[in-house]
Amino acid sequence: MGGGIRGRDFRLLVASTGLSALGDELALIALTIKVANLTDSGLAVAALLVAGLLGLVLFAPVAGLLVDRYETTETLAVSVLVQAGLAVGLAYTTSLPLILVLTFLLGAGAAVSSPAVYTLVPVAVGEERITEANAYLETGRYVGMVAGPALAGILAAGPGARVALLVDALTFLAIGMAAMALRIRRHPQPAETAAGRGGEMRAGFSFIARDRVLLLAFTAVGTVILFAAMDNVAEVFFARQALDAGDWGFGLLASGWLLGMVGGAVVIGRTLPTERLVPSLMAGAVMTGIAVTAAAVYPVVWFAVAMFVVGGIGNGVFTVAARSLLVHRTPDRLRGRVFAAYGGLANGMLLAATAVAGALVVAVGGRVALLVGGIGTVVAGVAGFLWYAALPADAKRAPVVLPESGEITVIDESEPASPTEA
Repeated sequence: MGGGIRGRDFRLLVASTGLSALGDELALIALTIKVANLTDSGLAVAALLVAGLLGLVLFAPVAGLLVDRYETTETLAVSVLVQAGLAVGLAYTTSLPLILVLTFLLGAGAAVSSPAVYTLVPVAVGEERITEANAYLETGRYVGMVAGPALAGILAAGPGARVALLVDALTFLAIGMAAMALRIRRHPQPAETAAGRGGEMRAGFSFIARDRVLLLAFTAVGTVILFAAMDNVAEVFFARQALDAGDWGFGLLASGWLLGMVGGAVVIGRTLPTERLVPSLMAGAVMTGIAVTAAAVYPVVWFAVAMFVVGGIGNGVFTVAARSLLVHRTPDRLRGRVFAAYGGLANGMLLAATAVAGALVVAVGGRVALLVGGIGTVVAGVAGFLWYAALPADAKRAPVVLPESGEITVIDESEPASPTEA
């Protein structure tokens, strides 16, 4: 055990998550500026964004297996040190093909480091405090997301994109040092199948497919992200066209959303009881969708910013509930692969949402694109509520997976758990 919520190990994990988010934003903006300056091509910038997301999506099955098959703190340290080297390479190359390859590999590295952190959190704080821990972890991530663009703007306008990418490399080195300083260990367990590496990589997906609650959650998360992430593209055009507020209005919307996410994660998310995680997940989606829809229907600056704060709160609750649910319903030996599957799904849907929203903005404008995203998010959340309500009571209970067989059983909460179940 790593000392709980206030323990040294958990503080290192929160700091690492914040630094990782800061570095991601720093690299994204610096690379976007670099590629735009080199090529003056919107297609090249789009290819850069796609390359990073593809690394996260395509490498997810292998990444999850690496996290589960090797000691996790060592895996985290190695992955971020490799990412540091890639960031240095990106700082000094001026070849677009090489930039795209290195960006893809940087995404592949993130596909390993992200599930590694999330699988270490239960070891650091204990299973019973995982929801509260995830709330603080998300807060660290949001702080990094806010600080990253600001630092990137300062460095890009001053020393330049190369220095920004070298600073990104330093964030990876700092995370690597934090990983090596962790006292907690998550040791690998023997392979649970005789199906070879392919079967082991698919074990996370197979587990999700057999657990009806996780299958529901993954379906809902994928659908919600597909619609909700349309805001990322649409809101800048919404601010300029519908609100007539220009870049300052876009900045207010983005700031309001992040402020709401912190409030949703810390104020609400950390207090969610385990048995309410799925309803909270759906409620967060519905809240987010209603807020975005309202902003699109009544495009006045002050009202839109207020609604984006509300939408951010829903987003914060949604994210904490989703990550906590994965821990509560997944055995430790599979968590690397399940978290990697979650990351692959989220980034795959983000990629699809970016493409769809871009087409919608061109065809019908930012306001209508935002409206489509908001309504779709509400429908996905409501459908998730109805699906969950239709599940039988035994499917909703926390599963117990027997390592010898890999089969799922459920706890009968009316009777004491047997020694095997405990």
